[in-house]
Amino acid sequence: MTTTEPNRWTDRHSDAVSARKEAYEQLRRASTWRLLAATKAPAVLAILQSTFPAGDRRLPRSELIARVGAHLALLHDEPDDESPETAELEDLAVESRGGRTAAEYVDGWVREGYLTRRDDPQRTETTFEPSPATIDAIQFIASLEEHRPTTTESRLQLVVQQFERLAQETETDRDVRLADLQRRRERIEAEIRDLAEGELMLPSPEASGDRLRDILQIAAELSGDFLQYREDLRAVDLRLREQILSPEGSRGEILEQLLAGDDLLGQSSVGRTFTAFFRMLNDPVQTRTAQELVDRLLERDFSRSLARDERERLANVFSDLYDPAQEVLDVKTELYRSLARFVRSQDFRQHRVMLEALQEAQGIALAQKDEVPTRAPFLLELDLSRVLMTSVSQHRLKDPTDPGAPAEAEVHDATSLSVEVLADLVRTHDIDIVGLTGDINEVRGVSGQASIGDILRAKPADQGLASVIGLMFLATQHAQEREGSTEIVSWRELDGNDYAAKVPAFYFLGDVPVE
Repeated sequence: MTTTEPNRWTDRHSDAVSARKEAYEQLRRASTWRLLAATKAPAVLAILQSTFPAGDRRLPRSELIARVGAHLALLHDEPDDESPETAELEDLAVESRGGRTAAEYVDGWVREGYLTRRDDPQRTETTFEPSPATIDAIQFIASLEEHRPTTTESRLQLVVQQFERLAQETETDRDVRLADLQRRRERIEAEIRDLAEGELMLPSPEASGDRLRDILQIAAELSGDFLQYREDLRAVDLRLREQILSPEGSRGEILEQLLAGDDLLGQSSVGRTFTAFFRMLNDPVQTRTAQELVDRLLERDFSRSLARDERERLANVFSDLYDPAQEVLDVKTELYRSLARFVRSQDFRQHRVMLEALQEAQGIALAQKDEVPTRAPFLLELDLSRVLMTSVSQHRLKDPTDPGAPAEAEVHDATSLSVEVLADLVRTHDIDIVGLTGDINEVRGVSGQASIGDILRAKPADQGLASVIGLMFLATQHAQEREGSTEIVSWRELDGNDYAAKVPAFYFLGDVPVE
């Protein structure tokens, strides 16, 4: 007697293997795989890792080319023996046979996704940074070089602790939850008794060092996550625009939500994840508590076994996260504003008409592809357009680095304003506190938090300096001050002149009540 069960299992198993192979074929086209499989990958990774050391996350084009040019011989001296399969997958710069300039290598790495180009409005020159694919490749190679096992006791403890915490927080049975709390209390009371009797049990320095290195490794992986956050937010923005232009689907619902002011980027999965992370990072209580814990760990004996760079990473583990997290927030805010302008200005209607015309032309072309030969002449004449030709020497080029003659500036001594002085100014100048409160809540609701500068950039100061004073007064009452930090705020006075001032850095983390 025979059965078909083994054959069914074999068929299902074969289908699963085939599906996995197809998935790996797709991943093989990704930048990370192509970079690792390239013949000149050792030279490219070494150059990129040295070009972007810790602290230099973004470089202008001229400086990047200069740094790559200093190591150009490494790329030219690489052996040329490569398989046809590898050559097919390599990027334009890596598969070249020498003679290329540093600028050509940089442009090739940008095209293949190894570098990301950024147009920074604060700089006159285009900047570049490693892509998430490059960060992943460097971290993978570093893990091979260090030979540190991931199956350590400390990592298993972290996993078990997170499982235990999640199980306790999601328990719906009141009796089970009370029993868990009682067991935890008994363990704590036992530790208190042992400590009171003089018994002080400490883990070994080796175990403590391993656990600390595992935590630092998890923190280091966040740098690549910030780059991926930006790319994911841009992908969500692109999908929303495609749905708006699509003739089918839920474009009407999306348009209604955007016109109503809904932050669809923030409501996406990547947006919700980043917003929760950013709020926790900027929570002053949690940040202060975490920094105190880091300072205590630096004083421990086992931390002295760490390397110098590991101690620096530990000391700056939280401060190093602020700038890249703020950049992600700026990208999210700018994408939201651009998407809102795209909808409210009715520009999407023009894009939709153009898309329909292109689709119609493409349909006509596809319908004729089997009937009209590719080399068949068309009875169509096009007249050449005429342009006025002038000499290039007649044009005076503008130097973007020349700021021109600066205007005379009046310098005033910096003074600090107390809350009482601000309150008196609010009363005597009839400042629109209600309107400013609405502006604060609207801007903060979009990005999760907002500084005084953020509010003034989104909502112009209708009362000039009086609006700035009103925002400062509300900040002293309802915002969180970042000690030792300042920001430059600018506004336009009623006379049409632009002004700027340096003020303490306040951040509104919650809605301001309307008084």
